[in-house]
Amino acid sequence: MARYPMLLLATLVCQSAFVVLLPFVGVDTAVAASDFEGGWKDLIAAARKEGKVVLNSVPGAEMRQKLPAVFKENFGVELEFLSLDTREAAQRAIREAAAGVLSTDLISGGQSTFVNELYPKKLLDPIKPLLIHPDTQNPAVWLKGKPWFIDDKDQFLLRIIDLVVPIGAVNASMIDAGVFKSGQDLLNPKWKGKIAMYDPTRPGPGSNTLSYLMKLFGEKYAVDLVRGQEVKFTRNRRQLADWMVQGKHPIAIALSITEVARLRSEGFSVTFILPDDIPPPEGPSSGVFVLLKNAPHSRAAQLFLNWLMTKDGMQLYSDLEGAPGTRTDLDTSRLLVPESVPQPGKKYFDTADWDYMTKESRKLFGRIKALFGR
Repeated sequence: MARYPMLLLATLVCQSAFVVLLPFVGVDTAVAASDFEGGWKDLIAAARKEGKVVLNSVPGAEMRQKLPAVFKENFGVELEFLSLDTREAAQRAIREAAAGVLSTDLISGGQSTFVNELYPKKLLDPIKPLLIHPDTQNPAVWLKGKPWFIDDKDQFLLRIIDLVVPIGAVNASMIDAGVFKSGQDLLNPKWKGKIAMYDPTRPGPGSNTLSYLMKLFGEKYAVDLVRGQEVKFTRNRRQLADWMVQGKHPIAIALSITEVARLRSEGFSVTFILPDDIPPPEGPSSGVFVLLKNAPHSRAAQLFLNWLMTKDGMQLYSDLEGAPGTRTDLDTSRLLVPESVPQPGKKYFDTADWDYMTKESRKLFGRIKALFGR
């Protein structure tokens, strides 16, 4: 038996399974249950006929091994990973769409590339109408009362991760993160040459973080930070983390939560920079999924998305990704970075807000490229 069995799969033939999922049992719900049972079996059969679903992501080793294994055990369908950078995957999808031959069904990653490249080019199919599993329809299990889409049509860019992403972190064996009471403390001359950042001149965590800081403190602050403090850029998330723990650049801006989890699992002491005047940003990290238009394995992709959105599927993904999901009924106690879990009543700034992404953030990013582009 799978460690994360598909909800309902083993009990699909039992009427009691639908009593749990459909709270008001009667003629209508019995019909709905019957309709779902038939449609679900047809979907599984169609997905098996296609044989596989192809997902472009950048998973860790455990994700690469376990997610395909559990999906195949439950449904008999292969989950194939491609590991191009999100931007490269998008460019490949654009080229393949022009040629009329697609190799990929789904891409997961950060929101910027999807918002600026694939979505405006109308190269995506809507996901929302494909979510047919009853476990996706209960408002009580979602942070937003429904599956969370971040696009203006509420159906294309599916967000399955919601985590707090502090602006940076430090090697706690060298620096006390408590000294950063204000964003201005990062400009202290004593930190000159000791700060590294994920490259903000390309879409990703670095641009998201520096755009946010520029929004709060202005363009001069960004220049004083990057140029005045001689901040070192990298496009490699692991390198950013390793520079920090090695002491080469003990302050890391826009450090991946996944990398923090890795470092802590390896015994390194990492603490976050949490200035009082910077409301912590929250975002989906790499947990935004899109379905490419005319995907070659569309039914298998639909099956995977429905499974991913159930409690069992999202719990597995959350555990493997090391980040909290967008369901309210997940167990987050196993996460190695508990600071990443949003707390009720606390104020955060959502970097994936549609108006911010398509208006303010886009302008800020343009200024960042003009100021710091190579």
